[in-house]
Amino acid sequence: MKKTTLIFSLSALFLAGVSGQALAQAAAAPAAAPTPPAPPTFGAAIPGQCVLDEQTAMTDSAMGKAAAQRLVQLKAVVDSELSTQGKSLDDERQALVTQQKTATTPALKTALETKAQAWEQKREAFQEKVDQRNKEMQYTQQEVMSAIFQKMIPQINAVVTQKGCATVISADSLLHYDMTTNTNGQPTQTSFLYANPSMNITSDVVAKLDATKELLPQFDRVSLDQPAQGAAPAQK
Repeated sequence: MKKTTLIFSLSALFLAGVSGQALAQAAAAPAAAPTPPAPPTFGAAIPGQCVLDEQTAMTDSAMGKAAAQRLVQLKAVVDSELSTQGKSLDDERQALVTQQKTATTPALKTALETKAQAWEQKREAFQEKVDQRNKEMQYTQQEVMSAIFQKMIPQINAVVTQKGCATVISADSLLHYDMTTNTNGQPTQTSFLYANPSMNITSDVVAKLDATKELLPQFDRVSLDQPAQGAAPAQK
């Protein structure tokens, strides 16, 4: 089950009989940023019931942060590759357009048409490559997250044993409040989970995982040019 999130939006205002000057003044005045609500006062914690936000535990851990930095590096390589090829393809297109505008003989026009068809094939191949690289990055991220979660399982077990949890509820199945406001040009995130905070074991799991000092082995982008080799990202 996915997170249920409270979403706040401004409904349309239908103004009747308002002068143009009043509308202009209203448009000039910036809307006041909504004030984020304070979390509610929760009832007593349910004995033996614990809550875990797996996503937060993975991303807040030292292991998760290091993996995220590596994913950023891999994406930068992909972006550079595609940007270079895309620019070369666009330069070729612009040259063809210029040549077509000045072509005067049927033979030259035919030759340029052939070049244009060849360019279209290059464009289609480039688009396929873009799609493939996007899929490769998605698969890489999925496998990395799966690897982190597997590393996290023993720490979850240790915390569950220590806390005496009878059941562990995923935070994804609980109601969340998430709101981003802009304060002096800086985004401010307000979020809380609708569960008594004392039942939340996420920070304990992160602490346990960080205490191991363990990081994922160096990984590279999954390659779809060759068969997948188990769960580990293929080297490329």
